[in-house]
Formats: sequence, C-alpha cells, structure tokens
Amino acid sequence: MIVTVDEVKVHLRIQHDEEDGYIGSLIAQAQAAAEDYCRVQFSEPAPEPVRLAVLLMVSHFYENRDNPDRQVYLTMRMAFQNLLYPYRDPTKMF
Repeated sequence: MIVTVDEVKVHLRIQHDEEDGYIGSLIAQAQAAAEDYCRVQFSEPAPEPVRLAVLLMVSHFYENRDNPDRQVYLTMRMAFQNLLYPYRDPTKMF
C-alpha cells in the first residue's frame, strides 16, 4: 500500500489500535479508486500528490462514515481527482 495505517492514524490523530483493520480496508479501497481513476498501478514510492489523494479519501470516509452530505463528498472527490489528474494514463481510458 502506498499509504500505511500508521500514517493515517497520525493524520487523523488516532491513538488506539481498535480500528486498524477498518483503516486498512479504507486504504485499500482508496488506493483502488486512485488506480482505477488513473488506469495505472501505483507502487512505492508513489508520487506525493497520489499519496495525498489516497490519504484524503481515507480521511473523508473515516470522518464522515455517518454523514451522507453530498456536497462534502463532491468537494472531497473534486480534490481527489485534481490531485490524480496529472497521473492518468490517457492511452488506457477507452
């Protein structure tokens, strides 16, 4: 994974280990979404904007798991896509 559970926990200021499995699954889902959007597989070390996009999505879904506010999601998604856009492989789009 291009972002670790420990990095997410520092970012979110989480000091317990009870949700490490859940955070790991959010990381896997966010990385898969980034790779699907870009149509490339990211390896370590990934470019910093890609890592930030994954961290942003993980943070959003961790902090807003009970908040169905569409505008909050759309704002996060726009930032996610803006960070990833330079890394898309246009030859694999269609």
